Amino acid sequence: MNQVYDALPDLRLLPCLSGLKDDDLQAIERMARIRRCKKNEVLFEETEGAKFFFIVIKGSVKLYKTSSEGKELIIKIMRQGDYFCCAPLYCGIYPVNAITMEESDLIVIPSEDFRRLISAGISSMGLKIISSLCSRVRYLSDLVESISFKDVEERIIISLLKLAEEKGGNSNIIGLSITHQELASMTGTVREVVSRTMSRLRKEGIILESTVKGIKVDRIKLLKLLS
Repeated sequence: MNQVYDALPDLRLLPCLSGLKDDDLQAIERMARIRRCKKNEVLFEETEGAKFFFIVIKGSVKLYKTSSEGKELIIKIMRQGDYFCCAPLYCGIYPVNAITMEESDLIVIPSEDFRRLISAGISSMGLKIISSLCSRVRYLSDLVESISFKDVEERIIISLLKLAEEKGGNSNIIGLSITHQELASMTGTVREVVSRTMSRLRKEGIILESTVKGIKVDRIKLLKLLS
């Protein structure tokens, strides 16, 4: 990003800040700066460490994901008054890529200052709730990416592996309490497709058991399928 400017606009004019109290606005003013960016300027890339929280004053910013083949999936176009990214609250890395679509002015707040600002205004329980909501947004973003960029079988394998890793334990053989219909709902497909995939994986010894009570998987063999 380019030159940093010190002169902030009237923050009450921004919809996302219009309801804040004077003390809260003053706290933001003390830590915020304006950055003027050129068209097609990369603000950050996915998995990069989250350094700033952004608010768009002027222009537009594209949030997007890209596949390994270079295919692009637009998550959202951010315009005047929109704010992003909440990554400092829950994971510390940016979950998407961001690039300006035209010359744009942005308010930027350093991540650590942003986190302290939020923490000072709410309880630790409130922060956990916000972090949980942000994590769910990240999950939905990843789900949209998976459905857009990966075939059905790969989505099923990834979902099984995530469930196995979440359950944890020292055993390589993991029992999952999930039905074919639930797995279909998780991966954006139908039960019949899941059942066919389970049948093939069972023949290969990757799925050891698949019944109405759940699925038993070989975690190492699942992982090898994605390598």
